[in-house]
Amino acid sequence: MRYSLFMLLAIPAFAGQVSLFPRQPGGGFSAIQIDRAGNIYVAGAVAPPNAKTGDAVDAVVAKLSADGSLVYKSVLGGSALDEATAIALGTDGSVYVAGFTLSKDFPVTSGALQSTLGTANGGQAFLAKLSPNGQVQTATYFGGSAPLSGSAIAIANTGEVYLTGTSNANVLQTTPSGSGNGFFLAKFDANLSQVLFSTLAYGGTVLALDPQGNIYTAGAAFEQIGGNVLLQAGPGAFQGSAPSRICQGGGIVFLPCSYQFVEKLDPTGTKLGYATFLTGSFGASPAGIAVDAAGNVIVAGTTNSADYPVTAQALQTMYLANAAAPPVLPSPHPEGDIPPPSTGYITKLNADGTGLIWSTLFGGSVQDAISGMVVDANGYIYITGQANSSDLPGLSASDPAGCRPAVNEGLGFVARVSPDGTSLSPTQLIYGAPVCTYASCAPDLDLTSSQAWALAVKPDGRVIAAGGRLGMAEVDLFASQRLACFTDPADNVQLTTVAPGQVFSIFGSHLAPPGAAVPPGGSASGISVTFNGVAAPILYISSEQINIQVPYEIAGLDSVEMQVVSPGEGLMERKTLPVVQQMPSVFLSLDALLSDLPGNSYCGNAFSRNQHALALNSDGTLNTCSNGALPGSTVTIFMNGLGPTQPPQTTGTIAAGPPVAIAPGATGTGVLSTTTFPGAISGVVQVQVQVQPTSAGFLEVVPTVAGVLARESVVIWLLTSQRLSP
Repeated sequence: MRYSLFMLLAIPAFAGQVSLFPRQPGGGFSAIQIDRAGNIYVAGAVAPPNAKTGDAVDAVVAKLSADGSLVYKSVLGGSALDEATAIALGTDGSVYVAGFTLSKDFPVTSGALQSTLGTANGGQAFLAKLSPNGQVQTATYFGGSAPLSGSAIAIANTGEVYLTGTSNANVLQTTPSGSGNGFFLAKFDANLSQVLFSTLAYGGTVLALDPQGNIYTAGAAFEQIGGNVLLQAGPGAFQGSAPSRICQGGGIVFLPCSYQFVEKLDPTGTKLGYATFLTGSFGASPAGIAVDAAGNVIVAGTTNSADYPVTAQALQTMYLANAAAPPVLPSPHPEGDIPPPSTGYITKLNADGTGLIWSTLFGGSVQDAISGMVVDANGYIYITGQANSSDLPGLSASDPAGCRPAVNEGLGFVARVSPDGTSLSPTQLIYGAPVCTYASCAPDLDLTSSQAWALAVKPDGRVIAAGGRLGMAEVDLFASQRLACFTDPADNVQLTTVAPGQVFSIFGSHLAPPGAAVPPGGSASGISVTFNGVAAPILYISSEQINIQVPYEIAGLDSVEMQVVSPGEGLMERKTLPVVQQMPSVFLSLDALLSDLPGNSYCGNAFSRNQHALALNSDGTLNTCSNGALPGSTVTIFMNGLGPTQPPQTTGTIAAGPPVAIAPGATGTGVLSTTTFPGAISGVVQVQVQVQPTSAGFLEVVPTVAGVLARESVVIWLLTSQRLSP
């Protein structure tokens, strides 16, 4: 069937467009700003070129032009861990950055406010000013003898610099006095040559200023504001007190729940305007704060509280998160103290801290988090974070199921909320950049990341999101595109690179006409996918999914242009993808792919934090919890993405029998051989594994191909009388 031009105009595409910037190895971005010209400034951590023990990352500040090309990169690092966590722009083009350092030789400048690390066994905050061309003008430790970490910076209209963050001691010289563990707040002159005030009595993890220079901070504390001073607001505070509960962290770690507070101070930091809690039973943690012209405060973040305060008529008034509960672990505390799954929130607090203007939750039915917020000049609220829910608010009906987040693959997102908190522009997933997969997304680890992405808004409304592993993406919420994401069908993880010969899934909108099918021979009439002009065999096709084999002919290239052509339409989309020689992955079992507790494999009393592989026992039956492998037997698992092999395999051919040994093959515990898989497309191979008896009731396999680790470590269930029945 051929489409008319009129029909093409009516075909829906995706609501947004995502362009990923090239990643850099190691580290990640924590903060981002954009200037009026659209230049992008990021701060975070980067792997040192010759890392030594204890020196995992150095702090980094980078400036990119509006098109993403690098203008400068400045690294601030000593011989231990250093990380930049906050960034702000001066009116003269200078850049202020703050963070945390453990380095006794951090590169402070001559005449610094504090020239030596003040703690014997901990780290301290650092604060630096860079010139418009990226040269370090001033760099100093900060904290006296107190272990501190800088979390947020703000620049006053008059040029003074405010810094806030967390504190683990009470020896900072303060005005006014304050003591206890919690937070700090400090003010410096524009050249960082003088401390105008510093205090442990106030502070938080996010910070904003109004035009008059009043200071607004928010954080998450225990039963008292900031962990430093008891709530000082009068009886009119929106919440004058917070609950006192014990929350379970990862494993069997128990800590008091922490509760969000908001406070307002005058420009001198001596007079408290108000302080109020803004929380639910299991706490809340802010990721961003802003102040409007009337002095109303907007905060956004993540909460585990089903009773977080919301207002009628807001965007989302119901708490929906219901990710599977983790197994009950031995605990001296009541089971009810295990926090429910996380969800996001956005709240607008009135100017005197006495009530809500509006408040909404933001999340789906699994678990989600907000990690960054920006409010534009028109009052629209942009948020970013990590989604594990496929029904995250604002997702378009045209988003393919294969590209949506799931409990086993958390994805970044960007969304825009109306100034009155009642409506939402389309939510855009950051395709191809999962912030976690499998074990790191597991609900029982409570690792839905509230620090997944930071964001800034360009003058034209496009959003730049920066996150872990030095990933960065430009998101246009109101553009459109036909291709959405690419995945590895072995484990459903989204990809941004390709390997020669691998099986590869393409998801998008209206990729094929209704009723399209793959005839014998593996091609679809009129539909083609090419890599630098080389046709990729089509293995499966539907309106929103095409499965192909990447041609072996791309081996040795650094990158390749993929083109998708549809009948009657011509070229639909083109993408340039980096090429890697190997991208090994293990085909996972259906129970692993559909698990409510990804990253956890259970069978009776046997437990592993690895995935259950799709595996065949020696008798050809499927390896399952109730049909384990006999110790000493041989089990077969299956892999994708091994790249070019010897003898060479041919693109698009079905492997014939008998199996042929190939190299490079998989190596790992018990691995005997790697061979072609008769009856399968040439890029899929089978790996024979010798099962050794273990007391755990399972065998763990960690495959490696040509020095590249497979994406997952996997388990094979064993038949053993020592394990209880499932």
